[in-house]
Amino acid sequence: MTDNWIRIDVNCRAEISDILAAEFAEIFGSTVEYTSGGIRIYMDSARYAVDKVRLEHIVASLSKAAGSLPIRLDISEIPDQDWSRSWKEHFKPLKIGRRFLVSPTWEKASDDPERFVILIDPGRAFGTGHHETTRLCLEWLESCGVDSSGKSLLDIGTGSGILAIGASLLGFQTVVGIDIDHEAIEVAKENVVLNGKYEKILLFCASPEGAGGLFDIVISNIELNPLKRMSETVCAKVRDGGLLALSGILAEQADELRAVYEQRSMRLMDTKKAGEWVLLAFSR
Repeated sequence: MTDNWIRIDVNCRAEISDILAAEFAEIFGSTVEYTSGGIRIYMDSARYAVDKVRLEHIVASLSKAAGSLPIRLDISEIPDQDWSRSWKEHFKPLKIGRRFLVSPTWEKASDDPERFVILIDPGRAFGTGHHETTRLCLEWLESCGVDSSGKSLLDIGTGSGILAIGASLLGFQTVVGIDIDHEAIEVAKENVVLNGKYEKILLFCASPEGAGGLFDIVISNIELNPLKRMSETVCAKVRDGGLLALSGILAEQADELRAVYEQRSMRLMDTKKAGEWVLLAFSR
Protein backbone atom coordinates (compact mmCIF):
# COMPACT_ATOMS: atom_id res chain seq x y z
CA MET A 1 0.00 0.00 0.00
CA THR A 2 1.20 3.50 -0.83
CA ASP A 3 2.10 5.50 2.30
CA ASN A 4 2.63 8.88 0.66
CA TRP A 5 1.58 10.73 -2.45
CA ILE A 6 3.13 13.58 -4.35
CA ARG A 7 0.86 16.49 -5.17
CA ILE A 8 2.04 18.41 -8.22
CA ASP A 9 0.56 21.88 -8.67
CA VAL A 10 1.28 23.38 -12.07
CA ASN A 11 0.83 27.14 -12.11
CA CYS A 12 0.27 28.42 -15.63
CA ARG A 13 -2.05 30.30 -17.98
CA ALA A 14 -5.42 28.75 -18.83
CA GLU A 15 -4.48 27.88 -22.42
CA ILE A 16 -1.32 26.17 -21.23
CA SER A 17 -3.21 24.25 -18.54
CA ASP A 18 -5.42 22.61 -21.18
CA ILE A 19 -2.39 21.48 -23.16
CA LEU A 20 -0.64 20.16 -20.04
CA ALA A 21 -3.80 18.39 -18.87
CA ALA A 22 -3.97 16.48 -22.14
CA GLU A 23 -0.24 15.71 -22.04
CA PHE A 24 -0.31 14.44 -18.44
CA ALA A 25 -3.45 12.37 -18.98
CA GLU A 26 -1.95 10.76 -22.09
CA ILE A 27 1.60 10.18 -20.83
CA PHE A 28 1.16 9.53 -17.12
CA GLY A 29 -2.41 8.21 -17.05
CA SER A 30 -3.17 10.71 -14.28
CA THR A 31 -6.54 12.22 -13.53
CA VAL A 32 -6.18 16.00 -13.75
CA GLU A 33 -7.78 18.47 -11.35
CA TYR A 34 -8.19 22.06 -12.55
CA THR A 35 -7.34 24.74 -9.99
CA SER A 36 -7.57 28.53 -9.92
CA GLY A 37 -3.88 28.74 -10.81
CA GLY A 38 -3.59 25.92 -13.34
CA ILE A 39 -3.83 22.16 -12.82
CA ARG A 40 -3.02 19.56 -10.18
CA ILE A 41 -2.14 15.89 -10.44
CA TYR A 42 -1.17 13.24 -7.93
CA MET A 43 1.40 10.47 -8.20
CA ASP A 44 2.43 7.93 -5.64
CA SER A 45 5.96 8.57 -4.41
CA ALA A 46 7.46 5.59 -6.26
CA ARG A 47 5.90 6.64 -9.57
CA TYR A 48 7.08 10.21 -9.08
CA ALA A 49 10.65 9.06 -8.50
CA VAL A 50 10.56 7.29 -11.88
CA ASP A 51 8.75 9.99 -13.89
CA LYS A 52 10.09 13.17 -12.25
CA VAL A 53 12.63 13.96 -14.99
CA ARG A 54 10.13 13.27 -17.76
CA LEU A 55 7.53 15.51 -16.12
CA GLU A 56 10.02 18.33 -15.66
CA HIS A 57 11.14 18.01 -19.29
CA ILE A 58 7.56 18.41 -20.56
CA VAL A 59 7.01 21.45 -18.35
CA ALA A 60 10.36 23.00 -19.34
CA SER A 61 9.55 22.63 -23.05
CA LEU A 62 6.17 24.31 -22.69
CA SER A 63 7.59 26.92 -20.33
CA LYS A 64 10.12 27.91 -22.97
CA ALA A 65 7.34 28.25 -25.52
CA ALA A 66 5.31 30.37 -23.07
CA GLY A 67 8.01 33.07 -23.14
CA SER A 68 7.60 35.74 -20.50
CA LEU A 69 5.12 33.75 -18.42
CA PRO A 70 6.94 30.55 -17.44
CA ILE A 71 5.26 27.56 -15.83
CA ARG A 72 5.97 26.94 -12.14
CA LEU A 73 5.82 23.56 -10.42
CA ASP A 74 4.99 23.29 -6.71
CA ILE A 75 5.70 19.84 -5.32
CA SER A 76 4.42 18.64 -1.95
CA GLU A 77 4.27 15.26 -0.23
CA ILE A 78 1.05 14.31 1.50
CA PRO A 79 -0.09 11.25 3.47
CA ASP A 80 -2.30 8.72 1.73
CA GLN A 81 -5.22 9.63 3.96
CA ASP A 82 -5.04 13.30 3.01
CA TRP A 83 -4.78 12.41 -0.69
CA SER A 84 -7.98 10.38 -0.51
CA ARG A 85 -9.79 13.17 1.32
CA SER A 86 -8.65 15.71 -1.28
CA TRP A 87 -10.18 13.70 -4.12
CA LYS A 88 -13.40 13.23 -2.15
CA GLU A 89 -13.72 16.97 -1.62
CA HIS A 90 -13.22 17.69 -5.31
CA PHE A 91 -15.23 14.98 -7.07
CA LYS A 92 -18.99 15.23 -6.70
CA PRO A 93 -21.81 13.65 -8.75
CA LEU A 94 -21.96 15.32 -12.15
CA LYS A 95 -24.90 15.41 -14.53
CA ILE A 96 -23.87 15.10 -18.17
CA GLY A 97 -26.32 15.67 -20.98
CA ARG A 98 -29.88 14.46 -20.43
CA ARG A 99 -29.12 10.83 -19.58
CA PHE A 100 -25.94 10.47 -17.53
CA LEU A 101 -24.91 11.01 -13.94
CA VAL A 102 -21.24 10.31 -13.20
CA SER A 103 -20.66 9.69 -9.52
CA PRO A 104 -17.77 8.58 -7.27
CA THR A 105 -18.57 5.57 -5.12
CA TRP A 106 -18.45 7.54 -1.86
CA GLU A 107 -21.37 9.75 -2.86
CA LYS A 108 -25.03 8.69 -2.87
CA ALA A 109 -26.11 8.61 -6.48
CA SER A 110 -29.36 10.22 -7.56
CA ASP A 111 -32.49 8.08 -7.77
CA ASP A 112 -33.51 9.90 -10.96
CA PRO A 113 -34.96 7.15 -13.20
CA GLU A 114 -34.22 9.25 -16.28
CA ARG A 115 -30.45 9.08 -15.77
CA PHE A 116 -27.92 6.29 -16.11
CA VAL A 117 -25.46 6.30 -13.20
CA ILE A 118 -21.80 5.70 -14.06
CA LEU A 119 -19.68 4.96 -10.99
CA ILE A 120 -16.12 6.21 -11.50
CA ASP A 121 -13.55 6.96 -8.82
CA PRO A 122 -10.63 9.25 -9.72
CA GLY A 123 -7.39 7.35 -9.95
CA ARG A 124 -4.86 5.93 -12.35
CA ALA A 125 -6.51 6.49 -15.75
CA PHE A 126 -8.00 9.45 -17.59
CA GLY A 127 -11.77 9.83 -17.65
CA THR A 128 -13.90 10.90 -14.69
CA GLY A 129 -16.39 13.02 -16.65
CA HIS A 130 -15.03 16.26 -15.21
CA HIS A 131 -12.95 17.13 -18.25
CA GLU A 132 -14.66 18.85 -21.19
CA THR A 133 -13.61 16.20 -23.71
CA THR A 134 -15.12 13.34 -21.70
CA ARG A 135 -18.37 15.27 -21.35
CA LEU A 136 -18.41 16.01 -25.08
CA CYS A 137 -18.00 12.32 -25.85
CA LEU A 138 -20.73 11.19 -23.46
CA GLU A 139 -23.13 13.79 -24.82
CA TRP A 140 -22.36 12.69 -28.37
CA LEU A 141 -22.89 9.03 -27.45
CA GLU A 142 -26.21 10.01 -25.93
CA SER A 143 -27.26 11.52 -29.26
CA CYS A 144 -26.35 8.22 -30.97
CA GLY A 145 -28.02 6.10 -28.33
CA VAL A 146 -31.58 6.69 -29.51
CA ASP A 147 -31.22 3.73 -31.88
CA SER A 148 -28.29 1.89 -30.34
CA SER A 149 -29.92 -1.51 -29.84
CA GLY A 150 -27.98 -4.15 -31.74
CA LYS A 151 -25.17 -1.76 -32.66
CA SER A 152 -21.46 -2.15 -31.99
CA LEU A 153 -19.00 0.39 -30.58
CA LEU A 154 -15.20 0.59 -30.36
CA ASP A 155 -13.64 2.91 -27.77
CA ILE A 156 -10.03 3.63 -28.73
CA GLY A 157 -7.94 4.78 -25.76
CA THR A 158 -10.56 3.70 -23.26
CA GLY A 159 -8.68 5.00 -20.19
CA SER A 160 -11.00 4.59 -17.19
CA GLY A 161 -13.58 2.85 -19.40
CA ILE A 162 -16.14 5.60 -18.83
CA LEU A 163 -17.20 5.86 -22.49
CA ALA A 164 -17.49 2.10 -22.91
CA ILE A 165 -19.63 1.93 -19.77
CA GLY A 166 -21.80 4.79 -21.00
CA ALA A 167 -22.30 3.07 -24.35
CA SER A 168 -23.31 -0.18 -22.66
CA LEU A 169 -25.83 1.65 -20.49
CA LEU A 170 -27.31 3.23 -23.62
CA GLY A 171 -27.95 -0.21 -25.05
CA PHE A 172 -25.14 -0.87 -27.50
CA GLN A 173 -25.00 -4.62 -27.99
CA THR A 174 -21.26 -4.99 -28.61
CA VAL A 175 -18.85 -2.68 -26.78
CA VAL A 176 -15.07 -3.03 -27.10
CA GLY A 177 -12.56 -0.83 -25.30
CA ILE A 178 -8.86 -0.83 -26.16
CA ASP A 179 -5.84 1.00 -24.81
CA ILE A 180 -2.08 0.66 -25.28
CA ASP A 181 -1.56 1.22 -21.54
CA HIS A 182 -1.83 -2.04 -19.56
CA GLU A 183 -2.60 -0.18 -16.34
CA ALA A 184 -5.45 1.73 -18.00
CA ILE A 185 -7.01 -1.57 -19.05
CA GLU A 186 -6.77 -2.86 -15.48
CA VAL A 187 -8.45 0.31 -14.20
CA ALA A 188 -11.15 0.06 -16.89
CA LYS A 189 -11.84 -3.55 -15.91
CA GLU A 190 -12.24 -2.52 -12.28
CA ASN A 191 -14.71 0.19 -13.27
CA VAL A 192 -16.64 -2.13 -15.57
CA VAL A 193 -17.08 -4.58 -12.69
CA LEU A 194 -18.06 -1.72 -10.38
CA ASN A 195 -20.85 -0.79 -12.82
CA GLY A 196 -22.07 -4.36 -13.28
CA LYS A 197 -21.03 -4.48 -16.95
CA TYR A 198 -18.32 -7.13 -16.82
CA GLU A 199 -20.14 -9.49 -19.21
CA LYS A 200 -21.18 -6.69 -21.59
CA ILE A 201 -17.86 -4.97 -22.37
CA LEU A 202 -14.70 -6.49 -23.84
CA LEU A 203 -11.48 -4.75 -22.78
CA PHE A 204 -7.95 -5.52 -23.88
CA CYS A 205 -4.58 -3.91 -24.48
CA ALA A 206 -4.17 -3.19 -28.19
CA SER A 207 -3.87 -0.56 -30.89
CA PRO A 208 -6.82 -0.15 -33.32
CA GLU A 209 -5.64 -2.80 -35.77
CA GLY A 210 -5.79 -5.31 -32.93
CA ALA A 211 -9.56 -4.89 -32.57
CA GLY A 212 -11.12 -7.42 -34.92
CA GLY A 213 -14.03 -6.58 -37.19
CA LEU A 214 -15.84 -3.39 -38.12
CA PHE A 215 -17.98 -1.22 -35.86
CA ASP A 216 -21.09 0.94 -36.23
CA ILE A 217 -19.59 3.56 -33.92
CA VAL A 218 -15.94 4.32 -33.25
CA ILE A 219 -14.98 6.91 -30.63
CA SER A 220 -11.57 8.10 -29.46
CA ASN A 221 -10.80 10.70 -26.82
CA ILE A 222 -7.01 10.95 -26.78
CA GLU A 223 -5.04 13.80 -28.37
CA LEU A 224 -4.01 15.24 -31.74
CA ASN A 225 -0.77 13.43 -32.59
CA PRO A 226 -1.91 9.84 -32.01
CA LEU A 227 -5.21 10.59 -33.76
CA LYS A 228 -3.26 11.77 -36.78
CA ARG A 229 -0.78 8.92 -36.65
CA MET A 230 -3.51 6.26 -36.39
CA SER A 231 -5.94 7.82 -38.86
CA GLU A 232 -5.73 5.01 -41.41
CA THR A 233 -6.35 2.21 -38.93
CA VAL A 234 -8.99 4.20 -37.03
CA CYS A 235 -10.99 4.82 -40.21
CA ALA A 236 -10.59 1.19 -41.24
CA LYS A 237 -12.58 0.14 -38.13
CA VAL A 238 -15.69 2.13 -39.16
CA ARG A 239 -18.14 0.12 -41.23
CA ASP A 240 -19.88 1.68 -44.25
CA GLY A 241 -22.58 4.01 -42.97
CA GLY A 242 -20.94 4.09 -39.55
CA LEU A 243 -19.98 7.05 -37.37
CA LEU A 244 -16.67 8.24 -35.92
CA ALA A 245 -16.13 10.74 -33.09
CA LEU A 246 -12.74 12.21 -32.22
CA SER A 247 -11.97 14.37 -29.19
CA GLY A 248 -9.09 15.29 -26.92
CA ILE A 249 -8.17 18.10 -29.31
CA LEU A 250 -8.03 21.86 -28.86
CA ALA A 251 -10.18 24.15 -30.98
CA GLU A 252 -7.20 25.45 -32.95
CA GLN A 253 -6.27 21.86 -33.88
CA ALA A 254 -9.68 20.97 -35.30
CA ASP A 255 -9.08 22.03 -38.92
CA GLU A 256 -5.80 20.13 -39.04
CA LEU A 257 -7.38 16.91 -37.80
CA ARG A 258 -10.46 17.36 -39.96
CA ALA A 259 -8.28 17.54 -43.09
CA VAL A 260 -6.46 14.33 -42.16
CA TYR A 261 -9.68 12.35 -41.77
CA GLU A 262 -11.41 13.83 -44.78
CA GLN A 263 -8.47 12.55 -46.81
CA ARG A 264 -9.47 9.11 -45.52
CA SER A 265 -12.93 9.52 -47.10
CA MET A 266 -14.64 10.48 -43.84
CA ARG A 267 -17.31 13.18 -44.03
CA LEU A 268 -17.58 15.75 -41.24
CA MET A 269 -21.11 15.72 -39.79
CA ASP A 270 -20.81 17.93 -36.72
CA THR A 271 -18.45 19.85 -34.47
CA LYS A 272 -19.11 20.23 -30.74
CA LYS A 273 -17.18 22.60 -28.50
CA ALA A 274 -16.73 22.92 -24.74
CA GLY A 275 -14.30 25.52 -23.48
CA GLU A 276 -11.13 25.23 -25.54
CA TRP A 277 -11.87 21.63 -26.57
CA VAL A 278 -13.77 20.16 -29.51
CA LEU A 279 -15.29 16.93 -30.72
CA LEU A 280 -15.39 16.14 -34.44
CA ALA A 281 -18.09 13.73 -35.64
CA PHE A 282 -17.69 12.02 -39.03
CA SER A 283 -19.63 9.50 -41.09
CA ARG A 284 -18.36 6.98 -43.60
